[in-house]
Amino acid sequence: MLFRLFYRSSGMAVSEWMTVLAALLCAVAVLPGTLGFLMLTHKIAANASGARFIYGRSVWVLAISFLLLAGGIYNAITSDGFSMIALSGIIVYAGILLFGFFMHTTLMFKPVRRPEFISIEGAMKRFGPDEEVVGVIDQNGKPHAFVARLARRPHVVYQPEGDAPFIMTHCILAHSSMSYALEGAFSAPDISISAVLANNMVFYDKSSQCSVIQIQNQARDSDMSLQTVATVTVLLSTWQSLYPESRVWVRPKEWRDIFYLKLLSRADVIDAASPVMVYALQNPLDERLPMKSLVLGVRNGADNRTYPASVFAHESLINDRLGDKDLLLVAAFDNDYLQVFDRQIKPGTTLVFKPSSKPDYFLDTQTGSEWSPQGQCTSGNYGGQQLRPFAHYNKMFWYVWADFFPGTDIYTQEQQIDVSKTASKMVNTATGI
Repeated sequence: MLFRLFYRSSGMAVSEWMTVLAALLCAVAVLPGTLGFLMLTHKIAANASGARFIYGRSVWVLAISFLLLAGGIYNAITSDGFSMIALSGIIVYAGILLFGFFMHTTLMFKPVRRPEFISIEGAMKRFGPDEEVVGVIDQNGKPHAFVARLARRPHVVYQPEGDAPFIMTHCILAHSSMSYALEGAFSAPDISISAVLANNMVFYDKSSQCSVIQIQNQARDSDMSLQTVATVTVLLSTWQSLYPESRVWVRPKEWRDIFYLKLLSRADVIDAASPVMVYALQNPLDERLPMKSLVLGVRNGADNRTYPASVFAHESLINDRLGDKDLLLVAAFDNDYLQVFDRQIKPGTTLVFKPSSKPDYFLDTQTGSEWSPQGQCTSGNYGGQQLRPFAHYNKMFWYVWADFFPGTDIYTQEQQIDVSKTASKMVNTATGI
């Protein structure tokens, strides 16, 4: 009856109204979640309410549009005939579905839930020593590696095995990686990549109905915080030297990989030498460092600090303090490996470190114990003990980090703790361990 009223008032046939309306509803259901249109809708998609529609309720809108289309085609066959308007509606509908097949983030960035791992020796043969990997040390101290190039498109890889499961996330626009423990309210997430906010990924967890901005490590619309897991970016050869028993996540290359990376390569967004960015910044560009220079972004509560990767060309160890946390930053393997550790070895005992004569190793000034770049004491009074890795953003683009943390403090060599003075003040000695 409704379409008959439209027919009488507008002069359009029922089949024309049905196919045109079907195309409009299809556009509403599909386009907001597609690359390209996310440039316009990303702020909506970054909110939990917007993500709930785009990645949940839009299915019902699409179903209604399909019923309308079917009704319009049936009406055209049985009574109205296929006019140019009806045919145009059908073609537009098909075009939207085809565009969505190629560009919708639900299909383009489907998280890997059942990862496949191979030995690091097999990965070396398959990819070569210069392949970039995302290395994760889980909460039990077990190492895992993920081929970064293969993680660019799904963005999210579940690692559900063992006693310390986690997900690894990788944002190509920010060159940022972070892993999150699967625990508490985030123990069984059902994730969709929902949007990008200021060049950093946003994912939507259907289980908690929360949108999470990667760089903020928490839900955007609630107080749910995620437990970060230590994550670094290194060459595969470096990771093999550090963790020869580690497994490496791989997957077959798909046609969507080539399609997606060609889009990004054409835009120069993944070229560190290019000034191109995809999404507008929230704040004016911070020009204190080159736009896409690599930095370590470290947070401790409300405090944050930036460590330019270039600073490690002059010093392989940095003893520092951020808020109430004593930190050690380590550079090894020609500065390919950059890691942050907590300098507190046990309650009441905070160590200070200096380089060792052994390449890439270091000594604590209190006892002279020797430590590996993985943070393990290999000889001396603390033999066998392990420094706790401190989760941070490793080698990410400066302009994204600075946009989310405007005015962030930038570490300089002048801030390095004077090892000799600090060591003389420490009360913990070899006899006090």
